[in-house]
Amino acid sequence: MHTPYKSLSPKGHKFRLSSQAAQLSFSTAFLPIILALISLVALSGCAEMGLGGSSDQDLAPTPTTFSSSLNTPPYRANEFSDLLIPSELTWDREKSMLVRTESFAGGVLYYSGRVDIASLSDFFTNNMGKNGWKLAGIAKYKNILLAFVKPNKTCTILLSEDKLFMKTEVSVYLAEDTSTGGLGSEKKTNPFGYGK
Repeated sequence: MHTPYKSLSPKGHKFRLSSQAAQLSFSTAFLPIILALISLVALSGCAEMGLGGSSDQDLAPTPTTFSSSLNTPPYRANEFSDLLIPSELTWDREKSMLVRTESFAGGVLYYSGRVDIASLSDFFTNNMGKNGWKLAGIAKYKNILLAFVKPNKTCTILLSEDKLFMKTEVSVYLAEDTSTGGLGSEKKTNPFGYGK
């Protein structure tokens, strides 16, 4: 019986050698690239953990703190006059949504900017109180969650850091029950409770 492999001509044998040579040149060509990528990943991990010899923090710009940038005053969100936004933050129209019906006004507002997350938390805590909001609670871990209340209104602010793009993201969730006007209804419409 005759097998196709044994019946190969010297041309076929030459093809096998060139295939092996191609494999050899492929591995020698891409081996340095693969090793460089592995080294880059390993070194970036060391830099993230602070194990590198020189500090990249000297080269990278630091996030803004509000004590150093009071030259531009904060502005008010268009739809919500009792919400102050630092001027260092930029509104993201694509991610934001406003809702207004006969009985409800609210929405989700997204902002981002290069701002220190701790000073941003202090900014909202101080300025929301000046606008009549009562701090209902704070949750801090990796992100910071601030909950504020008014009669018939709630505002939850989530502060998070995007380390990849080196910016702070702010999500503001607002809700106002416009169908009730009196102070006797805040327990019904305010999930955090109000003032006692």
